[in-house]
Order: sequence, then C-alpha cells, then structure tokens
Amino acid sequence: MIAAGEADLYPRFGTTMEWDTAAGQAILEAAGGRVETLAGTSLAYGKPGLKNESFLAWGRGPGYLIE
Repeated sequence: MIAAGEADLYPRFGTTMEWDTAAGQAILEAAGGRVETLAGTSLAYGKPGLKNESFLAWGRGPGYLIE
C-alpha cells in the first residue's frame, strides 16, 4: 500500500524475520520509499539469526503513484 501511494507510514515494533520483509522492502525501495531501523540505518540482510529489529517503512510522500 505504501509503494502504491495508498499509505504513508508503516511502523513495525514486533518480531519479523528477513524472509518476512525482503520482497516488500525491494518493492517499496524500487518505488522510491525507504525501510530503516529505529536507529536510522537501512534494514540489512544476512544477519546472524536472520531476525530484524523494529523498523519504519515510508513512501516518497503524497502525490506519487506506482501503476
């Protein structure tokens, strides 16, 4: 929904694993959005244990739309 311009922000504070987020992050970033940890770093992959930290995902802002 963020990549399509239908939502602005997705905060995730619960546990996710790398396989839960990889495809969505790729789509969102291809659409100009971002996924970052609460520390402001890009959500990384290949971590020991494959567990993600809490993160925020957001789009480019109002007025864009991916067809």
